[in-house]
Amino acid sequence: MVRIGICDDLQEQLVLIEKAARKYFQDKKEPIEVSTYTNAMDFLDDFEKLGTFDIVLLDICMPGILGTDVAAEMRKQKSRAEIVFLSTSEEFAVDAFAVKAAHYLVKPFTQDAFNQAMDRVMDSLRQRHSGKVVFKLIGGGIQVEELNAILYVESTDHIQKVYTSDNFVLETRQSLSSILDMLEAMSPGQFVSPGKGYLVNQGAIRVVKSDYIEIQGHRIPLAKRKYRQFQENYLKYIFGQPM
Repeated sequence: MVRIGICDDLQEQLVLIEKAARKYFQDKKEPIEVSTYTNAMDFLDDFEKLGTFDIVLLDICMPGILGTDVAAEMRKQKSRAEIVFLSTSEEFAVDAFAVKAAHYLVKPFTQDAFNQAMDRVMDSLRQRHSGKVVFKLIGGGIQVEELNAILYVESTDHIQKVYTSDNFVLETRQSLSSILDMLEAMSPGQFVSPGKGYLVNQGAIRVVKSDYIEIQGHRIPLAKRKYRQFQENYLKYIFGQPM
């Protein structure tokens, strides 16, 4: 059962979004539970009480509060829901991805565009539930991490340091190339190298500059010769376009 929350202050838009969601999941033969809201504060009240949505479809421009602010509040409460924003303009796209949005749809959207967004969201949900990576630790033992919880890997003196979203750093002697092969097999294109000695999770990147990228406050060097191609590939990745 996939639990979906939809929030849009316009009733006619709410109906269209719900219809698109039901059509997508009906075709996939996936059972869903849908809750709809025309008031963002009502949505937040339910979210605080229940906190059980897998997917949230959020309008951005709503009376009294932006959808991006709603999402920020969800993230403060450690929600890992997949958030898709819907807006009549692309002007809020940067803010949307700052709160780890899975996708950004511009209204009016087609069923095909909606389906592509949902395909991306469902892939992410499946990875979260099934994507487990096993690392052999220095000193003995193993550690299991969720694929999407891995922010980046740094290679130092033949030791790979794996940084995770819960601020943990694990160390392994597995080679950087073998780690990339393992991650690539699980999620093609998600992990890339910005320069020698690093692998980064593109889904975790929030800033791309000409000489570094930023992930959860960490600055990782970006080879200047790679900047333009890296930025282009990153934008294609986050917007779900084919590489």
